[in-house]
Amino acid sequence: PINLWPNAVQAYHRWIRTSIAENLPYDRFVREMLTASGSNFRVPQVNFYRAIQGRSPEAIAKVVALTFMGTRTENWQEARRVGMAAFFREVGYKRTAEWKEEIVYFDPSKAEADSAATVPALFPDGARADLSGDEDPREVFADWLIAPENPWFAPSIVNRIWYWTVGRGIVHEADDFGPNNPPQNPELLSWLSSELVDAGYDLKPIYRLILNS
Repeated sequence: PINLWPNAVQAYHRWIRTSIAENLPYDRFVREMLTASGSNFRVPQVNFYRAIQGRSPEAIAKVVALTFMGTRTENWQEARRVGMAAFFREVGYKRTAEWKEEIVYFDPSKAEADSAATVPALFPDGARADLSGDEDPREVFADWLIAPENPWFAPSIVNRIWYWTVGRGIVHEADDFGPNNPPQNPELLSWLSSELVDAGYDLKPIYRLILNS
């Protein structure tokens, strides 16, 4: 339901198609979206933030967790939700003189004006993030997210590929990772995740493994 405006939609669509055609590794693809700043017409990746329904840190964190971790934050305890949202409380938006152009950028002043700014940033695994004042928290979160040892990132995307190709996820539904919805075959999910990491987050070998099995 979000109006990205044709120029922005075309730029975003073209970037996604080009990334797939050039086989951009999945970790780089995701990191570029999460850390991008600039014009929605000239830096296509920022449209990820503009397509979210709601611009609060909580709304952004909810979509990031659902999209790249396959998990639903509404099932989390409040401290965990607020802690993750802290990574996105300095995402700023501003208009330009060009019709329908918008800049997405790192805006430290937003944290100063936010009454929740004293809440520490917490990774979803409960670890506290040490953030410096001039550091974009999105970059810290992205580096944590795409790390090989992250328990959500690789499993989430290989599970989605399994779902897209087979018709049912190893974790099903594919966006509902959690203790109340364990994988039907945890060994398979773990093995595919390891294969993805070993392949440098190249998704093509995962498709080959599944489709040739």
